[in-house]
Order: sequence, then C-alpha cells, then structure tokens
Amino acid sequence: MRTRKNQAPEVDLELVLSVLRHQLGNSVNALKITLDVLRESFDAFEETKKKEYLQRLAQLVNRQQETVQALKSYSMFAARERRPMAFSAFWTQLLALISQRLEDRQIKLVTRYETMPCTVLINQAALNKVFLGVVENALEALSGHGAPEIEIYTGGGTSQVDIVVRDNGPGSTVAEMDTLFTPLFTTKPGKSGMGLAIARKLMAEMGGGIGIRNRPPAGAEVSIWLKASAPEASVKPAT
Repeated sequence: MRTRKNQAPEVDLELVLSVLRHQLGNSVNALKITLDVLRESFDAFEETKKKEYLQRLAQLVNRQQETVQALKSYSMFAARERRPMAFSAFWTQLLALISQRLEDRQIKLVTRYETMPCTVLINQAALNKVFLGVVENALEALSGHGAPEIEIYTGGGTSQVDIVVRDNGPGSTVAEMDTLFTPLFTTKPGKSGMGLAIARKLMAEMGGGIGIRNRPPAGAEVSIWLKASAPEASVKPAT
C-alpha cells in the first residue's frame, strides 16, 4: 500500500486513556458530590428537592452508560467477512445510497469516476457504514453554508482503488485534526466520538485505510483506499 500524507495517525493510547479518565472522572466526581449533598440534607429537603437530586443522579448514571455503550460499539462493528465485488457495481450502489442522504437538502453533488475495471474484496455493509458516516460528517460541516457542495471521485484500479470525499465546509483546526480518530474524543454535543475510530478499524479489516486533511481554501478531504485485483467475470455482489 502506498504511503499517504493524510493517513490516519496511529492510536495514541495515552490520549485515549486521558479522554476516558476525563469523561468518567468528571461524571464520577459529580455523582459523588450529588450523593453527598443528598445524604447530608435528605431529611431537610422537601419532596420536590429530593426528586430534583434523584433526577440529577439518574442523568449522571446515564452519561456513564453512554460512555460504556460507546466503547462497546467499537467491537460491535466488524468487516472480517469479505466477498469479492466488481468495484463499478459498488460505486453505482454507493452513489445511490449517498444521493438518498442528499435528497431535499439542496447540496450539490459532483462525482468523477476514473477507476480501471477491478475487483475489491469487501464487506459491503461495513464499507457503506464508513461512507455514510463520512457523508454525515460532511453534511454537518455544510450546515448553514450558502453554496454547499460535496465531491466524490475515484481513481486507480491496478492494485488499489482510491475514493475521495470532499466538502467545501470550514474544515477542522490543527488540534481537532490530531484527534479526529481518537476514540471518545468529540467536540460535537451529543456525539459519541467513535465514528471515525470505528471507520478506521473497519477499513483496516478490509485491508485498506482512511485519512483526513483540510483542503485549501476551505473544506475537508477524506481519502479511503482499498486493495484491488484484476476483474473477474464470475464476481458476485457482496453482502
């Protein structure tokens, strides 16, 4: 596989543990403080106040459960079972899937196909999940944009297929770029921070990879690549 400047960096275990300590640590501390106050003042509190503190405790426990569930999701998704598929067939199905996501959103979709006939060994469901996640991130970045545009193009085909997804959104800061693939790390409220970490895992299991970089003057560029082989007439659609 060729070397890429925008390839996803290796997982920084220290950073992952730091994020986990931060999320669980803050929640546990808040839980302890709330319990201490409730225990010390339980008899003095009116029923409405007691219910308020119990509701707060329930919210803190739910936050911990969300973190645990996010960690579980990493092992829930896998792409170990792969089947050969003509890349042109996958490309056609992928564009149909993405077009559904863009329908009625007034986002311009530009596509370009420059891939030689080839076969890819993939788990189609896993690969669809990767691309839909990338497109959803692009849609979020384009929210409020005056002239939103997503470009998807593909090339290669001799030994590797490259698929690039570009948007003309604001891109990411340098600090954000360094942590995009870190499990649990997110700057978006309500997000688990596992999407890109899972995408990288799935791509690795399919013998490929994923990388992200900012593209001047504005926007993000996500590169996804897969190993390819010569076309085979007997290839059946992947499932």
